[in-house]
Amino acid sequence: MKLTRGGNAPVTAPSVTVLLEWGSRNEVDPQALLLADTGKIRTNDDFVFYNAAKHPSGAVSLDESAAGSATLTVSLATVEGSVSRVVISGSVDQGTFRDIRDLTLTVRDGTSTLIVFDIDQPDAVTAMVLGEFYRRNGAWKFRTVGQGWVSGLRGLAEEFGVEVDDAPAAPTGASAPAPSYTAAPEPSTRMEPAWYPDSTDPGRVRWWNGTSWTGDTRQLFPADPSICERCGRAKRIPRFGAPPPCRWCESDVNGFMATWKSQAWQVLTASGPRGTAWDELWVALRFQRIHESSGREALRPLAMAYLERVVAFAFADDEIEQHELDSFEQAVTELQAAIDLGAAQLRVNELRQRMVRGRSLTQVRAGELPRLQRSGLHLEADETLYIDVAAAQVKYLASGPRHTSGRLIGSSKKLRFVGAGAGTELPWSRIVSIASEYGNVIVSATTARGGGTYSVADPQYVAAVLEGALRIAKRLVLAPGQRDARSIPPDMKSEVWQRDGGKCCQCGDNHYLEFDHIIPLSRGGATSVANLQILCRRCNLEKGARL
Repeated sequence: MKLTRGGNAPVTAPSVTVLLEWGSRNEVDPQALLLADTGKIRTNDDFVFYNAAKHPSGAVSLDESAAGSATLTVSLATVEGSVSRVVISGSVDQGTFRDIRDLTLTVRDGTSTLIVFDIDQPDAVTAMVLGEFYRRNGAWKFRTVGQGWVSGLRGLAEEFGVEVDDAPAAPTGASAPAPSYTAAPEPSTRMEPAWYPDSTDPGRVRWWNGTSWTGDTRQLFPADPSICERCGRAKRIPRFGAPPPCRWCESDVNGFMATWKSQAWQVLTASGPRGTAWDELWVALRFQRIHESSGREALRPLAMAYLERVVAFAFADDEIEQHELDSFEQAVTELQAAIDLGAAQLRVNELRQRMVRGRSLTQVRAGELPRLQRSGLHLEADETLYIDVAAAQVKYLASGPRHTSGRLIGSSKKLRFVGAGAGTELPWSRIVSIASEYGNVIVSATTARGGGTYSVADPQYVAAVLEGALRIAKRLVLAPGQRDARSIPPDMKSEVWQRDGGKCCQCGDNHYLEFDHIIPLSRGGATSVANLQILCRRCNLEKGARL
């Protein structure tokens, strides 16, 4: 559908791309602003532009920018409910929009074109609202605008409530060395690998590798915010207090950072965020004269993927030892020292809670059992009660599963199920194993009566208590550091993780991941690469419901 200025059309697609195309050499920078009902952004995070290319919610992002085109992705289905409009704007550094030929905005749903807006005869402005997505009666629509601001991007941003910091003033008088370069100490002083002013040429810097001077030198440029300290050429106009990218260095830096991130992941999975290899990552950034802030930004998603990997590996055998919990906390501390985890801190806390609970359950399995008192429950004189919970015994019949409600009671002598009009009890000597699988407690016994599947509110805790009671009764409590038969060798974990890409095989999620036996251990499945897969918690439980 082709629209003219002021036109509108419904947008039913859950996610769309917005493509800007133009026919002149002038560069157009796209932006997006997520506005509340007040017509203003809620916080500065709602301003998506080249220095903050992705909204924290992930609903809007700047994806590609090339000669004559730029692309944004807008996931309308995930835009927060407090956002009523998503404004798409553009700005130019040189000239005005009147100098931009053949400027076109296209809204696409995959390969299908939904809306085309040819912005002809624009005003002589340097910033412009091109169009906006807005809610109407619970649905999304798109309106073409084409309204400009003579005051540029600053004026447009302030109009929508962006807090704009003044750009730092360029120094006057004699040129000073860039602030990232400090005077070189005497060679006898312990110095970090870095660029230092060359004592033989005041206009250059020389690389110190930590032990000696090398033959690598670079030109030293004035500390001018409008000049790239890396190549000395003019940068984009500084905006909103953030360092603008240098269009000349941007491609080289992006190419290096792609390789650097791959190396960073290898270091994390090999030795963690510590040691010589970790330090060398940051030295490599200094050598390329790339700000460490770029490295910290690139590492944030890798850091979370690494922590998810640490937790999934620890839980592979359902035993969390104290050293594994300590290693997790050490990794978090070391990553926080290098990276501002920011909004990811909530996810870190979720992982920490999962590890702490796993450690608690491991201690219960090892014999640190609760001792309960139930006045209405009649036990033998020397019998200790460990657990008494509401449960449903699940019997799998040809007509479907049958649930019998009752209570599951575990003591120092027996495991009992007391149901309406029926009940079973087994001494621990007749029980082979107890496990939590797919949201249920699985009891394997030497006799058909008493064994089976039980549905309870917290199957992991109930299974841990019963397993601890079984181990004590059979004197099977493991020695410190000893693993049971469910243990997965480290090299097998790494192979499965790499094969599955560190994400759920079913839905692709990378949160709350677990190693799953495709054929469960309770049904004779082996602990092998071929019989293991990565599933998220939700898909793992759904799989159990299908078995």
